[in-house]
Amino acid sequence: MTRKLLLLNGIAIILAVYHHSIYWAVTAINFWGHRFVSNATPELLANPNLFSLFLRTTDQIAGVAVPAFLFVSGFFYGFSLNNQTIQQSYRFIQKRIVYLLIPYIIWSTIIVIFRVLEGGSYSLSQLVRVYLLGEADGPFYYVPLIIQLIIISPLLFRAIKKYPIAIIMLSFLLQSLSTITWYFKILRVTPTQEFEFLNIFKSSYIFSHLLWFVIGMVLFVQREKIIKFFEKYRWWLLFLLLIFLFLGQIEFQALSNISGNNWINVQSSIIVKLFYSFLILSYVIFPKKIFDSSKIEFIGTKSYGIYLSHIIIIEICARLIYHVLPFILGQTIIFLGILVTSGIAIPLAMMFISKKLPLKQVYSYAWG
Repeated sequence: MTRKLLLLNGIAIILAVYHHSIYWAVTAINFWGHRFVSNATPELLANPNLFSLFLRTTDQIAGVAVPAFLFVSGFFYGFSLNNQTIQQSYRFIQKRIVYLLIPYIIWSTIIVIFRVLEGGSYSLSQLVRVYLLGEADGPFYYVPLIIQLIIISPLLFRAIKKYPIAIIMLSFLLQSLSTITWYFKILRVTPTQEFEFLNIFKSSYIFSHLLWFVIGMVLFVQREKIIKFFEKYRWWLLFLLLIFLFLGQIEFQALSNISGNNWINVQSSIIVKLFYSFLILSYVIFPKKIFDSSKIEFIGTKSYGIYLSHIIIIEICARLIYHVLPFILGQTIIFLGILVTSGIAIPLAMMFISKKLPLKQVYSYAWG
């Protein structure tokens, strides 16, 4: 199971880089069309066709990256905290938080400097939000989120060992309630007074993401029973997976038509979140080895460093292509391929160079 989850980490970081590269592909189509001649237009993106369905479907699948990270983390924190006292657990957790914080602060600072060089500015309150809430760039929310989950993990793990089903149901309820506010936002609906209490769930990602961390812990505690149960119904699980993939695309088009947006990040949709849960379970249940996975497992061991650094790297690559090779912007698949390759290969190369530097601490500080 350990190697399988390490492989999942590797797959997840590749999907994360792809998901964030999609943003630049959509940006090119919607706003950079004056730089190239291509059939890839905003109108093509808005309507169901082979091109738009490819982007939508692959982006929907790639959005499983953070849920997969949380699931793997939940499993391994269950393993690490098992049979430990609260005091021992928090000593272990303290070290893990430091391990996460130093690279996070470094890369957040790099992004802040980059934005300032672009002509941006930050107030003191904005800088506080950058470091406390992960607002250096969109995907950086993950670090404060996982730290919150790590902090509550000793108590959560003990609750899961006693009441696994109740904790899963509570996590699913919190996830569902947090999703309602997303629908209000997408549909530009002002909630009535009865729904104002839902604003609580907009204040933190923990409500919408707790479920996958919990599922990882529950799998560790009850893995034999869970795997045995789902192996009996694995083809039904695969059927549900395909159904929710299809429903996710229908929902995308419906929300796009109603809102007037040609692109929607549907990762917050309740249908897509269910799809992610089924996708993770399917990965756990189905065959142990489909292909030679050693390279992806290696990437999985470097996933945290890649996650923090790839955001700025693919942005710089996209902007360079805009100025130097604009015709590539209209070749969406090639453009995506360059961004994904750069977003993984450049961090790995930087890690390799860091290891060769005389100061060995540089590597752990920058990459974790």
